[in-house]
Amino acid sequence: LYIIRSMNPDGEARDPGFDGRVNNNNVDLNRNFPTDNWLPDWDRDGCWIFRPTTGGTYGGSEPETRSVMSFISAHKITALISYHSAGLGIFPGGKLTDPASSRLAVALASVSPYKYPPKETGCSFTGQLADYAVRLGIVAVDIELTNHTDTDFAINKKVLEAFLNWQP
Repeated sequence: LYIIRSMNPDGEARDPGFDGRVNNNNVDLNRNFPTDNWLPDWDRDGCWIFRPTTGGTYGGSEPETRSVMSFISAHKITALISYHSAGLGIFPGGKLTDPASSRLAVALASVSPYKYPPKETGCSFTGQLADYAVRLGIVAVDIELTNHTDTDFAINKKVLEAFLNWQP
């Protein structure tokens, strides 16, 4: 089990709330992975719009993204959870959605209040870690925490147990 505490130390140091979403280059790191659907900009309807942000100059342009990519390539990762905030539910990786990632999403939703399928806002999600992981053959989900400040620790103890016991 590997835990990367924060993929965005710049944002975390700046603000644990809305203003911490992007790194110091104003890049949303979960839109910066080199996937088939990566875009530098996207339609903002239904999306997070509290601070100017981009997907970077290219997929994998940010050092934080490349660090995570290197970590994944250096380890035998078979499944992963990427945590975000807030409140939309569980998003399985893949475009089109990966069937194994969907099964993992169902299993994690069954032990938590996180919704699957997730709440639909009309936002177009691009360049995400879960999509990148699926492209590498890794089962992956994004879980949206219930708000922007809490870790949902008690909930995620149950999620972790289900994750560790899940079979593809």
